[in-house]
Amino acid sequence: MKKWIIGGLTTLIVVMAVVAGAAWWALRGSLPALDGEVSSGVGGPQSDARLERDADGVVTARGNDPFDVAYAIGFAHGQDRYFQMDLSRRLAAGELAALLGETLVAQDQRARIFRLRAVARQVIADATPTERAWIEAYTRGVNAGLGSLSVRPWEYLVLRSTPEVWRSEDSVLVVHSMWWSLQYEALVDELSRREISARIEERVATAARGEADVRPASEVIRFLFPRGDEWDTPNFQTLAEQRAANGGEPYRAPVVPPPELLDLRGERSASRAIREERALPGSNAWAVSGRYAAGGAALIAGDMHLGLRVPTTWYRARLQIARDTNGLPRELNGVTLPGLPAVVAGSNGEVAWSFTNSYGDWGDLKPVACDPTRKVYFTAEGERRFEIRRETIEVSGRDPVVLEVLESPLGVVMRTDAPQQDASAAAHTCWLARWLVTERGATTLASFELQQVRDVSSALALAPRVGIPHQNFTVGDRSGRIAWTIIGRIPQGDLGPETPRPIAWRGPGETPVILDPEVGRLWSANARHVEGPLEESLGNDEAMSGMHYDKGVRQRQIRDRLLAIDRPATPSDMLSIQLDDRALLIDRWQRLLLATLDEEAVRNEPKRAELRRLVADWKGHATIDSVSYRLARDFRERTRSAVWSMLTGALGAGEGSQAFPLFEGSLWRLVTEQPPHMLSADYKDWRTLLLSQADAVIVSAEEACGNLVGCTWGLRNTAKIRHPLSSSLGPLGRYLDMPARPLAGDMNAPRVTGPTFGASERFAVSPGREAEGYMQLPGGASGHPLSPFYRAGFEDWVSGRMRPLLPGPAIHTLTLKASRPDDASPRNAP
Repeated sequence: MKKWIIGGLTTLIVVMAVVAGAAWWALRGSLPALDGEVSSGVGGPQSDARLERDADGVVTARGNDPFDVAYAIGFAHGQDRYFQMDLSRRLAAGELAALLGETLVAQDQRARIFRLRAVARQVIADATPTERAWIEAYTRGVNAGLGSLSVRPWEYLVLRSTPEVWRSEDSVLVVHSMWWSLQYEALVDELSRREISARIEERVATAARGEADVRPASEVIRFLFPRGDEWDTPNFQTLAEQRAANGGEPYRAPVVPPPELLDLRGERSASRAIREERALPGSNAWAVSGRYAAGGAALIAGDMHLGLRVPTTWYRARLQIARDTNGLPRELNGVTLPGLPAVVAGSNGEVAWSFTNSYGDWGDLKPVACDPTRKVYFTAEGERRFEIRRETIEVSGRDPVVLEVLESPLGVVMRTDAPQQDASAAAHTCWLARWLVTERGATTLASFELQQVRDVSSALALAPRVGIPHQNFTVGDRSGRIAWTIIGRIPQGDLGPETPRPIAWRGPGETPVILDPEVGRLWSANARHVEGPLEESLGNDEAMSGMHYDKGVRQRQIRDRLLAIDRPATPSDMLSIQLDDRALLIDRWQRLLLATLDEEAVRNEPKRAELRRLVADWKGHATIDSVSYRLARDFRERTRSAVWSMLTGALGAGEGSQAFPLFEGSLWRLVTEQPPHMLSADYKDWRTLLLSQADAVIVSAEEACGNLVGCTWGLRNTAKIRHPLSSSLGPLGRYLDMPARPLAGDMNAPRVTGPTFGASERFAVSPGREAEGYMQLPGGASGHPLSPFYRAGFEDWVSGRMRPLLPGPAIHTLTLKASRPDDASPRNAP
């Protein structure tokens, strides 16, 4: 028996060792080859191309022309980031469940209604021959890079799946995944805004006994959804225009509605859940003209704010082209997006650029009465029948799910609401969404030409034809000129997404532009970017309701720091602004909390007294060791959520929604003016509301930290930058994630950081002076945890240490051999 036991254990150990060895071999086998030569075969580059990697794995792709370089960077993306690319295309196409299982069915259903794979195929069909040649060369490179791996990417081993080949349309879907990340939530928010606005109109009309005057309702709506805030710092062409804005008066928050328009006394909230303020997908970007920058060239800085994940959103690269389509040498440095052969933000040696998300009128929701059982909706002209489209969603390990999509010329049904209980009519409400991403011509491959622009003027002329999710485009050139415009397709006229089909798009000279502003700087941080006619061309009917802008405090800090530089600006000055963690927004909430915790409030209340003592130790920065910042911030967060829940609960609309960012000014008027009629029956008075939030801060801190004194901001703002598969791998998952480092900064400071959201990169560069520029990324180039490049750069991103924009000396070189003359694919390029 003893021999049998020992023999059995030995066999088990051997089997386990063999299994572990096989798993290790398979995992190692999916690491890419970094040196040597690769025979490209059919469809390879027409001349030899090279991939060089420095000590951090940063790629330099060298080739004879843009198409060979597109092939080369595609090869690198296919080697290093195929799973990330796969998730991006599947997100936009609504095909995640086929790979990741039934938990992703709901997400696929949300995406499928917009039929973005069909849209992507149309984009390829509409592209110019040169653009198609570019994207097809990249596609061949991706598949060659994927095929060069000895074992399929490790993620597919875990999922027991096989990666599907890359198609040209998939690169368009990667662009569409950015549309989704940057604009979809604005559609969701629009639902809440329209619900709340409709309920206010009903309530005011009832109070007015059916009178037709809608002005009082609009006053209440503007209070909940203001057009701006006191920190607004839009850009102007001249100082005279700036002085004349708003009649020369600073912006003021809307006045509190009087009780005859809105009276919450006697009302009760349905929920008191605390909802933390959601981070907006956005960015910081700014430009300094050559007059104010060292060296005389424009200085461009940017940090794009997105969800933080492993691997990073961006893939840093240098693209070296011996001859572009104009016959000139070209070198691009910056970040690429795996799935695309372009530098998204950076410099091409002549021009540098960066982006922030533009909150304009890019999607619309229209409520219509409908009968979903009969598949009809009702218009002023009578009953209309929906078109019915059925989508089959494949689900890994489960039967497919069939989704029925209802469409009309007014839009696709995004949500259907049953009638209100007290409604006399039996009609449902169908919310019809029309989103520009689905329109023909909204997405294009004109970013090919952006890689080759030679000055600001040519960049501005091109921008209206570049079909990407609408962005504030901050650009500068070697001569020192700077400019801002919207890059992305904007419909002609003033109807935005309601423009009748086929949409005619605005061209050069028809989109808003600021060129060489008098002040010599431009700044952008997702707040109100411009005013007057320039804004109206973006906002249409939504300009007066804030258009989902972020608060202006971040933009104000950036502008003030830029204007305070009293010598020629350098890249290190730009990094200093990007790392600015001053807490201007929370400063006044800290003072309000201290005023709330007066002598009466802390009498016989030792915990409140301790809270007051800790909050009083105020340094005004969101640093990792600050207790006062965390506590004051939590007080503001809880008060904002409680007041918004009180308002929406009393109105019976928008419950579960987030307060829009620009509600901050109205919120401050409420907590400082404390009008009794704007307080529901949940609270005796405003002091009670504020003290209850202070007490909740104490409870929350003790639960999270055990005590108040050690409850620092860094303990809460700790990086949780995870791989999508890490949670499914148990204890092994931690080897896939980035280290859990405390992070300075916050959402409302220029140094935007959060556990899972923040600056996805930071860079600054003057075109032609790339050796002086810098680049920070929260992770490395490789998506393979056994690669030495997996975590490269992360610690410097956390600490803010400057790293060069240009790659270092090559330590690996992989040559991609040219196709043989008898198997080279003909190009459609001129």
